[in-house]
Amino acid sequence: MLLTDEEQRTVHGRDGPVLQKILRTLILYGDSLNAERLVDIEWGGHFALHHVLPGIGPRLEMLQELVDAGLRTRFPFTVDPFPPLDFANLHIDDEQQQLFLETYADQERFTRLMVHLGMRSEDAFTCTPYLPEVNNIPPRGSILAWSESSAVVYANSVLGARTNRNAVIMDLFSNLVGKTPLTGFLTDDGRRAVWKIDLRTSRLPHPQILGGAIGRKILADVPYITGLDKYFSPGDPEKARDYLKEMGAACASIGAVGLFHVESLTPEALDQGEALLSPGYQTYIINDSDLENLRKNYPDMWVDQNALPQRCLIGCPHLSLPELYRWLEWIEQALVRTGHPRVVVPTLLCAAPQVISAFQNDTGNWDRLKACGVNLSPTCLEAFMQNPLVAREAVVTNSNKLRHFTSARYLPDELVLGIISGETLRGY
Repeated sequence: MLLTDEEQRTVHGRDGPVLQKILRTLILYGDSLNAERLVDIEWGGHFALHHVLPGIGPRLEMLQELVDAGLRTRFPFTVDPFPPLDFANLHIDDEQQQLFLETYADQERFTRLMVHLGMRSEDAFTCTPYLPEVNNIPPRGSILAWSESSAVVYANSVLGARTNRNAVIMDLFSNLVGKTPLTGFLTDDGRRAVWKIDLRTSRLPHPQILGGAIGRKILADVPYITGLDKYFSPGDPEKARDYLKEMGAACASIGAVGLFHVESLTPEALDQGEALLSPGYQTYIINDSDLENLRKNYPDMWVDQNALPQRCLIGCPHLSLPELYRWLEWIEQALVRTGHPRVVVPTLLCAAPQVISAFQNDTGNWDRLKACGVNLSPTCLEAFMQNPLVAREAVVTNSNKLRHFTSARYLPDELVLGIISGETLRGY
């Protein structure tokens, strides 16, 4: 890559051996991506690095080396959700709790080191940093170096910022140097769509089923989606943002989509329309039966496929504040229909610490949710399900992303509500 005089001096050790190693590593990373040069980062980071596991000493040792060298990111950053250590909220037994304690034994030290390196605060853990309560909201066009896949696709698509899906540790290195390789989604050409997704459904699909269908088909390419905007009113932007958050998470996990455009909804599509489509683009038509067939053919990973559900997990990615209020209303309505005072299956809703705090400050609605027997947690549901003592349970979720990475069984929202309210435990 072409280096500035300043970068050359850092490469040759003027700023110390640690920063020298970091920049040399970043240059190798850029070379592997065929980047011509580095560009300045213009907003804070968000990293998929959110915990360390026993036996992975070098990562902690590396973080300690960075702290000892006095390094700090140019802008404050956020990281992925906190591990499942808030035991009062998790409905787990002593054996499951002990395994979590052993797995995340170094979490306190990890958090301290990350705060030294520039993490916004000790509770800056979430996969939805772009929500207003968290306030890591990059302006349109700003250059970033993020890594969490669902956050990357939201920042690129819904906010119109520019970041690649960076590798863990490379995201931190880029933000410590304040530079990232100029390639991929940072360029105009890299943001052109090579697929046109023509949605022809009779109703608004579940976002994570639609996202799963798109990701499964196009893998890491960029889609331009038509036929979705008709389901959203300009007067309800929160509904569209929450929908695109959920859809993008599934696109990014079941495929590797880092950017999508939605006709008449996302910023670049509003400005440029179908001019975003590259010459020779391919078209993929999606209808109701395509989505239903896809859902019905998801593999069932339960140990006992005829088991009664033992646990319900909602919030992968983390829920927004409007989504928390919607789930409260839905759960209450479902319980009224069945006559049960509380949910009959332990149910966990997950959101960013700042979103949970905002909801709990609304004491009336917080009391209503507690009366339903539902718990709130800032934890990472993927990390929660990675505990083998939890994974052997019969877990249901409305998250296609969580279903894809774990043994949880995906069900649409209405079936999840039927199960936790006691309306039906079988026949779904």
